[in-house]
Amino acid sequence: MTGVATDETLADDDGATDLPWQRLDPRIVPAALLRMLVRLVPAAAGWWFFNTDNDTARWTVIALAVLAVLGPLNQALNYLKVRYRLTGEELQHTTGLLVRRSNRVALHRIRTVDITAPLSNRLLGLSVLRVGTGGNAFTSEGTVALDGLPRATALRLRAELLRRSEQDVASTVDPRLAETGGEEVQALRWAWVVYQMVGLWFVAGPLSVIGTVYGFVSLLGREEWVGDRVMGVVDRVPWGAWAATSLVLVVILGLGAGAVTFAEAWWGYRLVREPGGRFLATRGLLTTRSFTADQERLRGVTVSRPLLTRLLGGARLSPVMTGVSLTQMMTESSTMLPATTRDVAVRVANVLLGRPVLDDGVAPASGPLLAHPPVARRRAVVRYLLATAVLAAGLGAGVGWAGWSAWLLLVPAVLVLVSVLAGRGYYRALGHRLDGDHLYLQRGWFSRRTDVLQVRGINGAHVSQSPVQRLLGLATLAVTTAAGEQAYYGVDMALGDAAALAATVTGERVAPPGAASRAEH
Repeated sequence: MTGVATDETLADDDGATDLPWQRLDPRIVPAALLRMLVRLVPAAAGWWFFNTDNDTARWTVIALAVLAVLGPLNQALNYLKVRYRLTGEELQHTTGLLVRRSNRVALHRIRTVDITAPLSNRLLGLSVLRVGTGGNAFTSEGTVALDGLPRATALRLRAELLRRSEQDVASTVDPRLAETGGEEVQALRWAWVVYQMVGLWFVAGPLSVIGTVYGFVSLLGREEWVGDRVMGVVDRVPWGAWAATSLVLVVILGLGAGAVTFAEAWWGYRLVREPGGRFLATRGLLTTRSFTADQERLRGVTVSRPLLTRLLGGARLSPVMTGVSLTQMMTESSTMLPATTRDVAVRVANVLLGRPVLDDGVAPASGPLLAHPPVARRRAVVRYLLATAVLAAGLGAGVGWAGWSAWLLLVPAVLVLVSVLAGRGYYRALGHRLDGDHLYLQRGWFSRRTDVLQVRGINGAHVSQSPVQRLLGLATLAVTTAAGEQAYYGVDMALGDAAALAATVTGERVAPPGAASRAEH
């Protein structure tokens, strides 16, 4: 391991050897200044664009400038306050100028070693090495981050940590810093951008842009100034032209936001199988993200197909894997494949699980799913119709008491047909199948999902009934696992089928709900 040595030394607890402490590279200071300049852009734009004679605007711009300086300034001070060294059994890390804090990570506790490089670091040949022990992801407990290591130093330190840990440690490297070897499983196809453009960002994109602009203007106290100019334009344009133009702009913003988000998140995407058998997915334009999947930790996959994505022949694949934190799941950093065509999602799922488990129609490769009782169709239709009835009651009250337009009542009238079709479609999607060492569970119409779980990863099963399900002889099966979402559901199954399936996957006898109370009588 190389680095910039200091005169400070600290003896190991056993007094065997004194090792020199290492410092970060001094180039971390200009890297932090570069980040500061980028973050000052909003404050500079506000100062230039708005009238800073206004007290609210002036102090808001000053606050933005202070916030833009504090973070990078703290990163620059890391050069002075951070020290690290690798001993025989520990990675030791100290930080703090006035109050020194030390962190000693035993090598046998290391679970992850990752090397990344934000844009400002890459421009100056630096990288970030993160070592994790599986502690709290929100408080960064059990994590050491060395931000400001030369690329070669970070790679050598990673190799040394992996060598000394003597166990299976998950490790990823920004592909811009080191070439990733192995067999390529899947590469980026730009045609996939269409699924991002018509997905969530089609709605969230315009709302995000409009909300951000409005929030920024409100912070500066200039909403009245902007509002006067917008209303001046509206007054000069016919209402129909204004509505049509607004609709076109919203659509363009939605499609554009989806395309930009896809490009930033999935630029350079590549999924490879490394020589050791692990799968490594890397992606990202400004910030490279990487995720490693070990087949030993895989417990299955989930294939989800929202309605519009499904109509366009697309699907999204997510691994069901142990060792994935809640933060990774919430931020989608554990996603191994973007929304893609159905055949690609199925092929990658089969590669991850080591054998064909799904066919191109996202059904079990060994045969069709088992249908649920027909009474489940009636329940699904009634559930959607009840939601429509609640909406109709609310609109009816508005028409009768608040003077709303009676044309609004056409909405629930149209939704009656949609509810019937959705309920029948929901029933057709319901299904389950136990095929040797894999359990298949499928449900949903607006967002259909197919869960494929390895039976070896299931650690429990629970059968439950709502009052309506008890009346209809239906039940919900919940199987639990230490991976992914922890619990996966088979909805509206026949009670006997749910109990038998739960007993089979757990190897135990599972009594149906209410069986104990009936036996007492």
